[in-house]
Parts: sequence; C-alpha cells; structure tokens
Amino acid sequence: MFRSFADLASLANCDACIVGGGPAGIAVALACEERGLSVLLLESGKDRVDGFYAGLSTGHDIDLETHAAPHVAICRALGGASKWWGGRCTPLDEIDFAKRAFVDSNWPISHTELAICYDKAAEFFGIAPADFISPVQPWGRLESVRFEDLERWTPERDVSKRHRDRLAKSKGIALIAETTLTEIHVSEDARHVSRLTVRSQEKSTTISPKYIVLACGGLETTRLLLWTQSRLPKLFGGVDGPLGRYYSGHLSGKIANLVLVDPAHFPAHDYFLDSGVFVRRRFTFPPEVQRREELLNIALYADNPPFHSADHRIGILSLAWLALATPILGRFLAPEGIRISHLGPLPYRWSQHLRNVVSQPLATCVSILSILNQRYFSVPKKPGFLLYNARGRYALHYHAEQSPSPQSRVTLSSKFDAFGLPYLNVRLRFSEADARSVVRAHSILDTALRQSGLGYLEFGETEAESRVQYVLRHAKDGFHQIGTTRMGFDPQQSIVNADCRTHDLENLYIASSSVFSSPGQASPTFPTVALGFRLSAHLASQIARERFAASHKRRLAP
Repeated sequence: MFRSFADLASLANCDACIVGGGPAGIAVALACEERGLSVLLLESGKDRVDGFYAGLSTGHDIDLETHAAPHVAICRALGGASKWWGGRCTPLDEIDFAKRAFVDSNWPISHTELAICYDKAAEFFGIAPADFISPVQPWGRLESVRFEDLERWTPERDVSKRHRDRLAKSKGIALIAETTLTEIHVSEDARHVSRLTVRSQEKSTTISPKYIVLACGGLETTRLLLWTQSRLPKLFGGVDGPLGRYYSGHLSGKIANLVLVDPAHFPAHDYFLDSGVFVRRRFTFPPEVQRREELLNIALYADNPPFHSADHRIGILSLAWLALATPILGRFLAPEGIRISHLGPLPYRWSQHLRNVVSQPLATCVSILSILNQRYFSVPKKPGFLLYNARGRYALHYHAEQSPSPQSRVTLSSKFDAFGLPYLNVRLRFSEADARSVVRAHSILDTALRQSGLGYLEFGETEAESRVQYVLRHAKDGFHQIGTTRMGFDPQQSIVNADCRTHDLENLYIASSSVFSSPGQASPTFPTVALGFRLSAHLASQIARERFAASHKRRLAP
C-alpha cells in the first residue's frame, strides 16, 4: 500500500525498515517481501519531484567544476534517481574484485558472490536474461581488446512505474511517502540502533524497527551517518576514518573519433535487439591487459558527434540540440542530467544550429520522424540513436573508472536544511593517473584497430600529454556516488562488512553504490540492485534464525 505519513496516526512495526524508495530500496523491499518479511518502506519525497523535498538536498556545497549540481544528482521522489537515468544496465567485472596494485580497494566479497544475483536484478529491470557477453562476433578479432561485452537497456527507466502495481497490492510492504529520516539514535552500548526519528512537514515521530536498511543514495546515506558520527565521534572508524572518504565515480567523454575502414561495419556498433531488449557492444580490455598496462577499468563505444558542437553540420543533431536547449521541451525529451550534458559550454551557438537545420530540411525531417518513432512509439523504445556515416567516422565515447582516493571526500557543512540536518561539503577529486589511464586505453585500442586493418582512432589533441590534460579538464561526475561508505574487512578502513552491515551497529545496513570498494567501468545502478538482493537474502536468513531460536526457547520454557 502507498500512503502519506501525514495521513497516519503511527507507523507500523515491521521486520525491516528501508529508508529510500529508489531502485535499491524498492528492490530490497520486494525481495524481503518474497522471503516472508514485513517491510516499512519510507520515501522522503512524493510520487513526483516536489520542490520542498528537493530543497532538502539542494543546499549542498559542491564544486561544480567536477560534480553535477545536487538538483540533477539527487532525486527525492519514489523511484529515486531512476526517474533521471538513461537505463543502461552493466555488471561489475571480475577484475574489479581482485587485488590490483594500482587501485586502493579491498572488496570482502568475490565477483561470483555478486554475480549469482544478476539474474534477479535483470528481472527487476526487465532486461532478462542477464547475458552481458555476445556469443556472436560480427567484427574481426582485435589484439588486446574485447568487442563482445554488452550493455543492456531497461525498457522502463523509472522503477516506481515498473513496479507500481506490485507495490500498491502488496500486503507485506507499507510504503509511506513524505517521511524523512532525520536522526539515527544509538543504544547506550553503541552496538545497535535503538530508534529512528522521522519527519514530514507537519509532524515527527520515533520508530524502533528491528533492522534498518539505508537506501537513500550515496550522498544522502553518507550524510545521515556523518550526522550520527558528529554526536558519537568513535563510530564508523572515528572522525578521521573512512566515512565520507574515497568518493568516486567515472570519467566520461570523448577525445577521439573512431574511423571504420569499411563503413558497412556500422551495424556492429549500433543498438540491436536481444531477447526483446536493446543492447549495445562496447570495447573493453581483458584483465591481463589491464594488469600489464595498469589500466583502470574502462569501456568505449561508437557515438554521434557532440550535439552542442555546431561544427558537425548535421541538421538532425542540431535540431536535437535546439530541442534539448529549450527547457520545457528538453526536460520532456530527456532526464535533466542527460539534457544538461548535451548542451555543452556557454555561449550557446543558436544561429549556427539553426543554419544546420535549415540547410538540410529534407534529411532532417526524415531523420527526426524515424528517431521519434523508434524512441517514443516503438515497443521496446530504442534508448538512443547512432547516425550512419558514409565515411565510417564516429565519435568514440569512453566511460572509465576513477581510482578511489581518501582525499576525495564529503563532510558536513555549517548550513542546515529545513529539518535541521547539516548539508554536505562535497569535493570530488580526479587524479592525473585517472586521465593517463584513459589516454593509454585509447592508444591500445588505436594500435589494435590499425593492426587488424578494421579502422583507427583520430585524436583531437595531437600530443599524449595534451590529451591527458583535456581528460582532466572535462572530468566530472556526481551521478554515480561511490565509495563513501565502502565495504571491507577492517572497521578502521571501511564502514560495512561483506553483508552490507555497518561494522559498529549490528542492525544497520546500507544498500547503495556508496559501499562499492572501487567503481569499475559499470554504471552502478544494476550492480547496486544485485547487491540489494544479496542483502535481502542475508536479512531473511538472520530473521529466520532469530525466529527459530525464539520458538525453541518458548518450547523449552516450563
């Protein structure tokens, strides 16, 4: 059932209280219900984005040179950031969990332990089966480079819409909106959470759930723990410990064009249907190459020229830019973060884009009709478009791992939101090593393409050092909020254990990409949900043991 806190006299007791109604929170709630647990699912916002609740996050002090603004990086609404993402589903790789001398990470679980949950995550997003390797090789073999890894695209990006009926009819899940967690109260022995204070605009109350799962997104989950630590400084490794550190995400952009010797190879790089959903192939690098070359994990794929660069002289791309640059229309066509990423830097070149459209009226009209049909009227909807180029020339987009660093961190601000919680100071820091890895990966791919005779890369910057500086200047994330409550073995070096339970508080768990020990190349939403399914299995097992022990004790009682 779905109700507002303002309409309730009290909040029901439950086996598990999940804080946050985004992809991770909804996945954990549904999985717990399947295992016979009662769930209280608390969402800070409403069914849609609301100005008041959005304002609880927009006061964060963020360096906008490297980090997206909070109003596009954080979504307080049912469905969370899935209202704004593109729908790309990719798994973490085996090498992400292995020891790498050049990456500061220490996962306490193996890739296999997470991968067994990928099928459930694929069902959750509607992209099953969880096949991320293509058995068909439509292109020639490349030395030191893979071209069989796939990304799968969910046909319904907003998980609250996809699972709305199930949540509405659920008898085991109480979904309460406009309910913001404002304080975590810790027992006198500092071993468990004794109660939670939750608030709406009209009232507040305390609840005492047996188990709590924080699924509020990376920054907001970390904010709650930092606020708790400010009153109990020895928690979570202490004030100089790991909490809020190792903030990381991904480097994303373009420094080269991919040129195909045979333009007829275009379909190998375009979206295609697999088991009823759209997928796309990507260039990746085998583990032995990553180790030998000390490459951070990375994926690359063919793309259109940047929309904002009117120099492409392509009418349909300029028309797309004009539509996205018009706020009302643009926000209808694309999530805000994606819309902004396509607009490019100021000053905008309106007149040049208009000239591109006017100079190619027929081609532009034909292209826009085809794209609109594929993206809005076809089933399934195509997640994007790649324009065929008769010269075989395409932009090459990279999506690269950022190396975790304790100096990249978030801390509490001296400013407070409407509910009295301090905002965050957010400092996302990219390193020169991150950029050098991106450039090195491009060089390896260029060599492999030339040796195979299939193509080559055409770089915008002629010198390697200039490419490194270009990558650094354009390094920016904030949508992928990773590492600030990282998983590990040592309570002095990590926040949660292998079960996503906080080392210090035995009934407090975290379902968020913030527990990742390293980012990998994958967008984090899919593996975060997989980790949520693993967490739900642990919770069900824990509660089953407690119920059995209690039943056994009653039987033995005189």
